[in-house]
Amino acid sequence: MPGLDKQKDNKHLHDLERRSREGLFICNGCKEIGFGNCYKCPWVWFCDYVLHVGCISEGHTPLSNSLFKNCEFQFYQTNPSTVAPACHICALDIQGRMYRCSKGKYSLHPYCATLQTTFSLRDSDMKIKLRRGTKLNFFKSKCLKCDRKNRSSNDVQCLSYVSSDGNLCYHVACMKEACRDNWNKGYFRPGSETNEQSKFLALQNLAPKEVLSSVGQTSEVSLITFLKLVVYAILGEPFDLIAPLFQFSQN
Repeated sequence: MPGLDKQKDNKHLHDLERRSREGLFICNGCKEIGFGNCYKCPWVWFCDYVLHVGCISEGHTPLSNSLFKNCEFQFYQTNPSTVAPACHICALDIQGRMYRCSKGKYSLHPYCATLQTTFSLRDSDMKIKLRRGTKLNFFKSKCLKCDRKNRSSNDVQCLSYVSSDGNLCYHVACMKEACRDNWNKGYFRPGSETNEQSKFLALQNLAPKEVLSSVGQTSEVSLITFLKLVVYAILGEPFDLIAPLFQFSQN
């Protein structure tokens, strides 16, 4: 039986090896973006089959999530319902492997199910929290990407990472889309340029409504620190590939 460094997946012929992959990838299990640790087919010269660590088909135990009280989530390789569900964290469609609660009320992407509800970095005093807005308690600020307080799909509301003071907000779905967009534009790729112009272009794509400069004002440092935390929370940390994008915020 394969160990932790190798796993079988019943949708693939070969044993998969655990690796750390540079750059983003699209998981063959859940069809969502991933970065870093993954299970990948070793026959790389003709096969690019790759899975999030949490999307491997074997060995899943029921999952609980503090955002969904009294719910136990079971792992499914295909949708057990006749209705195409949306993820109750990012509100994007679920197109592959998934978690579904025992009550049939909530569905989650496997990757979204593991997002930390509170996140911080050792080099920063700022913390961000994964929160759900309500009709009576919307966030003070709009999402830095879409410029809206609420984002939903088929009555499923997208959760947001919010700064501890409530002044900065970013929808999980918007950050996933922005990271994929930056990858497509070449900003998040191994060997991509990290000069000042490329930094600003990538950051401007993350926060298109904000005016960024290289002056390093206090408000701007807070903004870039917040963006760094949200990117790291969703894609994983340490994220050496894009760390240079945020370095001037430390000046």
